[in-house]
Amino acid sequence: MPNFNFASIFLKERAAVFLSLSKTRSFTATSRQMGLSQSSVSRIINELESELGMELMDHTVRPIRFTAEGTALQKFLSSETQYIDTYLQGLRDKNALKPRLRLGVVESIARILSQRIVSALMPDCSQISVMTGIAGYLLRRLDEDQLDVIICSDPFANRNDLRRTFLFREPSVIIAPDSLRLPNAPSWQDLQYCGLPIIQYNRNNSGGQLQQKLFNRLGLNFINKLEVDINALLLTFVSDGMGWALTRPTTLVQHPELISKVRVYRMPDPVAAREIYVITRLGELEELAARVTEIAADGIWNLIIPEIIRKAPWCADYMFAAADKTGVRKPVGKGIGSRLLVL
Repeated sequence: MPNFNFASIFLKERAAVFLSLSKTRSFTATSRQMGLSQSSVSRIINELESELGMELMDHTVRPIRFTAEGTALQKFLSSETQYIDTYLQGLRDKNALKPRLRLGVVESIARILSQRIVSALMPDCSQISVMTGIAGYLLRRLDEDQLDVIICSDPFANRNDLRRTFLFREPSVIIAPDSLRLPNAPSWQDLQYCGLPIIQYNRNNSGGQLQQKLFNRLGLNFINKLEVDINALLLTFVSDGMGWALTRPTTLVQHPELISKVRVYRMPDPVAAREIYVITRLGELEELAARVTEIAADGIWNLIIPEIIRKAPWCADYMFAAADKTGVRKPVGKGIGSRLLVL
């Protein structure tokens, strides 16, 4: 750990220069140490003497020789500086004991939950950084030790070196332009012949992967002319009447400014759902990850779920959320949603 001279930050420039000069006994060395010219050092000492109304050194001899007053001032400043350094170093060491949090959050919930997590943990962490991205990208950053905790929509069940805690399950919904009139519970055939193409997530996106798994399983094929990689674009294009889409209700909650021209429909059975987990490397930062889970779960129950139910009340029976930091699943509604596929 570097040895910082904290006291110099708090001392006025004249006192700091004088203290340096008392140690170096050289205008040249002090000018280098303080990042000043020699003439500036001389001027500062002269101003200090003028302000105090006394000579601090004998200006007629070399090497530098301090007067009795200068020696007394040097001893006083040295003792005070040592006290300041000790005190401030203690504060720095105490702060360094706080954990650092490098958090990764999937884009679909980052806007809602990140601020809540950061605000709650800031007093307990020395530093917090937040990164967003798709699940695979966040996992790579976790493996590279660029992230400590990730919140993502893939549990990476094939990895036995990860610790995962359940956070949230949500169903998929159909969104379409307000100008397009569909049945309250449209069928895949209704969507296929509605007159608008599907707008899909890019296949590198976890939403695109979920959709492709579903369509492959059901043997569905839709005309696809437009792909996007983020929810904001998906909602923008749907609200502009360019097509319909399959997405998750958190998309709507995260971008309320974009849904005024969008209608939300129950998707045909089987309903595709996604689950979100808090993931860390096994055996690392378990207490911090548990705290992240607790804060995120509170945000889901109090911010996300009420908005989803307001926009799409039928989603309640398909949703589960963590009851506490351990990830125990608690149903939002009756938990009896009809045919559900967790992909």
